[in-house]
Amino acid sequence: MLRKLLNKNISIPQLLGYLFAACAGMAIIFSAFCFLMDIRPLLSSDRTGLFKSEFIVLNKRVPVFAKNVANLVFSDAEIAELKEQNFVHSLSAFTPARYSVQLYADRNSLIPYGYGTEAFFESVPDRLLGGTYTPWGWELNSRLIPIIIPRDYLTLYNFGFAESQGLPLVSEAVVQQVKFNVLLGGNGRLEEFSGCIAGFSDELNTILVPETFMQWANSRFGDSRQQHSVSRLIIEVNNPSDPQIATFFASKENYEINSNKGEQGKLSYFLTLLILAVLTVGVLIMLPAIGLMLLSINLLVYKNQKTLGNLILLGYTRNHLAGPYCLLVLLLNVLVGSISLVVAYMAQGWYMVRLAVFDLPEAVTSFGWTLLFALLFVLLTSALDILWIHRKIRRIPIPAKG
Repeated sequence: MLRKLLNKNISIPQLLGYLFAACAGMAIIFSAFCFLMDIRPLLSSDRTGLFKSEFIVLNKRVPVFAKNVANLVFSDAEIAELKEQNFVHSLSAFTPARYSVQLYADRNSLIPYGYGTEAFFESVPDRLLGGTYTPWGWELNSRLIPIIIPRDYLTLYNFGFAESQGLPLVSEAVVQQVKFNVLLGGNGRLEEFSGCIAGFSDELNTILVPETFMQWANSRFGDSRQQHSVSRLIIEVNNPSDPQIATFFASKENYEINSNKGEQGKLSYFLTLLILAVLTVGVLIMLPAIGLMLLSINLLVYKNQKTLGNLILLGYTRNHLAGPYCLLVLLLNVLVGSISLVVAYMAQGWYMVRLAVFDLPEAVTSFGWTLLFALLFVLLTSALDILWIHRKIRRIPIPAKG
């Protein structure tokens, strides 16, 4: 009887308006949250799919007329600024060879004897490569130099140079079995070594040798009067898709990074903005819906003010009187949340088919997080409405007796 008495002035159109607006807002919010959970593996640093590299190669942009080479060198202040960035895990410099390098085929090579080319060597700290390429490293007095070359070099040889010169095509496995001669010269010395391909790199567009060998060779063949300068850096980042990467380097007009790494941060930044925009739309729809519910509560309590006051005189507590209204609001929010979850689940099924190309994990786990988020969201919304109901009930004046 109490519930029927208090609910007699409820406006069905107002409740339907709240139901429709709240369903639209919650469905957008839950779908956006579910999408964020589903694409999280693409944005994490331990993923080997879309964002698999953890290194950024940085150099200064070469102007049209480079009058001063010193402008292409990183100063101590610039290096210190880079180290202070949150996305930087470690920062190392490329060490260039300060001596001449010639590579040529020996008599037992698949490549005809006499073919050769001038080349260059660089090195990076062995810890960045030691776990990826085997064998890797160099010991003093060893005449064998392990070398890492870009995979594009082999592609250019097979489909460019070899085809035009009538030379045999070679696979990566075959190339790694081939030994060739390396002639190093400088500082009044000329020595011959053997070289072997230890691996191929997709990330570093340079010819790499072990750091221990580079230090020894520079001290033996390099010009000691030549000042060592840092013109290229390799940055190990915490998360290659961190939007701060794109933001920072966009502010440095003369900095140039390997192009695909910049795009990773931009894509991540775009996805983050897109999800935030969708969440904002959902919140902007939810706010008027919540406002409509609070307004309906105000009108309902106002219409029943005299009835509520008389019930208080009869001995009903204010919490008891607030009960029917709180139950109504809770049931409405549960209904809205359930409908919105169904919509989010249907939306997940739609976009997961299109994201299948990225080989994402099963969506069951991510929707579990969405269920938890939805539960907390519904509870928070209901708590806000219930607190408002109690606030209004507490303000009802008690009619004078008699």
